[in-house]
Amino acid sequence: MKYRQVLPLFLTLAAALISGCSEGTASKTNSTGAAGVEDKTVAALSAPPRPVRFMKVGLSPVDDLSYLPGEIRPRFEQRYGFRVGGKIARRLVDVGQTVKAGQELAVLDSQDVQPAINAQAAQVQAAHSDAKLQQSELKRQQNLRDQGFVSAAALERQAAATEAAESRLKAAQAQLENVRNGLNFQSLRADTAGVVMAVDAEAGSVVAAGQSVLRVAQLGEKEIAINVPERAVALMKKASGFAVRIDALGDKVYPAKLRELAPAADPASRTYAARLSIVGADAALQLGMSASVQLKLGGAQSIVVPNTALYTRDQQTLVWLIDSATQTVKSVAVSVGQSTADGVTIVSGLKPGDTVVTAGANLLMAGQKVRLLGAANGAAAQPGAGKS
Repeated sequence: MKYRQVLPLFLTLAAALISGCSEGTASKTNSTGAAGVEDKTVAALSAPPRPVRFMKVGLSPVDDLSYLPGEIRPRFEQRYGFRVGGKIARRLVDVGQTVKAGQELAVLDSQDVQPAINAQAAQVQAAHSDAKLQQSELKRQQNLRDQGFVSAAALERQAAATEAAESRLKAAQAQLENVRNGLNFQSLRADTAGVVMAVDAEAGSVVAAGQSVLRVAQLGEKEIAINVPERAVALMKKASGFAVRIDALGDKVYPAKLRELAPAADPASRTYAARLSIVGADAALQLGMSASVQLKLGGAQSIVVPNTALYTRDQQTLVWLIDSATQTVKSVAVSVGQSTADGVTIVSGLKPGDTVVTAGANLLMAGQKVRLLGAANGAAAQPGAGKS
């Protein structure tokens, strides 16, 4: 009997104890997950100073760069199209062919034009007959007016009708001349000498007035077309000159100068179109040849940091800036420029004299204390000290 009375009480106490332990474990787990990141941050900030390599940045000369690809293009390129619409009957030139001024390039089918000319000629004939009739009637009215058989008002009305008929005749003749011009415009001729670069419409195609049929480059000045990335636009403006190397011509170098730089980037490639005029271009340069453009920066200076000093977070390029007074680090966003042999140029975000971490950037946290390798007794970094 005593055993049966004690057993229910023992089971109740055991269930209560297990429930309490489960709630405690769950609470401990939730608090640990929420504060995990904070605990790591606190642990990192309270840890001994982390040894880092560093450098004090300054202005360094940037060597001439040779990385922009280009293509030889004509300075002037014309798109030829017919002044009237129609079906192309014949194309008389091919791509790469040299043409002379006035040379026939393509011809439209005139079958659609001749009926219009005939119809307009008939309109002219009708207008001519009407004008002749009105003139004869005016002469009769004048004779009758001299004899007193018609009034002056009737004579004035006939004179106005005769003038209107003559005006209609002139309008019909002008329209006929316009239609005949359409027949003359059936032939497409070159305005200046050049070389055919592309064919935009073949024989048999029906084209509208002004639609491009052929592209002809003028024989004359050649230039280099390049696409400049955003980070190199400032260098393009600073460059004192350019040297062009043509891949097909070996080591031959042509001087060039910047002629134009687009003010806005291409929406598709996000690059800026630029044209360089070639100084002393000769017959060896052929349109379409590949080239590389070297920027002559003339001793330009920029802040250069090694690639190991950079890290990316939230799609931003950052560096760790060292506070020499507190020996702690903070992240600073920077804009990078062109790559060099020593690293990468910094366009904005740093100034000469700043001390940055050059190794272990991904292991640091904001506000963390560091120990500068190579600095005596934790003193502030000297120029070049601890450079990796």
